[in-house]
Amino acid sequence: MAIEHSSVDEETPLQTVHIIGQIAISAAGESVSAQTTEILHRIDVLLKEAGTDRDELIQANIWLRDLMGFDEMNAVWEGWVAAGTTPRRTTFEDRTLPRLCDIRVDVIAWRKTEEFASP
Repeated sequence: MAIEHSSVDEETPLQTVHIIGQIAISAAGESVSAQTTEILHRIDVLLKEAGTDRDELIQANIWLRDLMGFDEMNAVWEGWVAAGTTPRRTTFEDRTLPRLCDIRVDVIAWRKTEEFASP
């Protein structure tokens, strides 16, 4: 689910979109790579619904059940983000993720108002 927050200054043309708590559903229990692929696909859909895309990402937080899965997750991540648009990213280890869940992803992206959006 995308949670949208209006900017404090209503004159500001930029707003942020927060997509939080994304975990794999159909790929639950599969490889970190499969789970990451499903999550990033869902994030693409949610970003589009919110009027933005992955090129506008400004922050990502990723939780891995085991940091030994970092390289596997990172290979999928690097293929997903566009060169030159990589957001700030922090990766944590969280052994308390739900059963069959090896990764959770949260992202924040800019969403430009229609007045300032590119054609």
